[in-house]
Amino acid sequence: MSQTDDAPESPYRLHFEQRPNYLYAVVSGPEDSLEITLAYWREIAVECLTRRATRVLVVDELGGTPMPPEQIAELVKNMQGSGMESVQVAFVEPVMAHVPLMEHGEIFAMESGFNARVFSSVNEAERWLRFGGN
Repeated sequence: MSQTDDAPESPYRLHFEQRPNYLYAVVSGPEDSLEITLAYWREIAVECLTRRATRVLVVDELGGTPMPPEQIAELVKNMQGSGMESVQVAFVEPVMAHVPLMEHGEIFAMESGFNARVFSSVNEAERWLRFGGN
């Protein structure tokens, strides 16, 4: 889908890079919300399907505070059936204070059949994608 001059600017930016053995994605923007998060995860799901990626590392560089647990649970529910259940997902939350809240998402995801983990650094996430978690 291409953006025209009349189209509103997206509230986030999503960049993909193919790395050895996994897809790397960085999402950035001024704020986070359920709508924004659902939109970028849907894009990631399509990209994983298109590239036949079985592993993805997602770095969250969105501003603001993370969603509350109820919205994280809603996000996970909305992603069921997207194909992401067969993708190993390493999610990097670089703001250490936000990691415990994002771990709720990890629990909801695992309970819903996703193979996902939350990390505070890219190095930890890469190590898990390479050596553990299948």
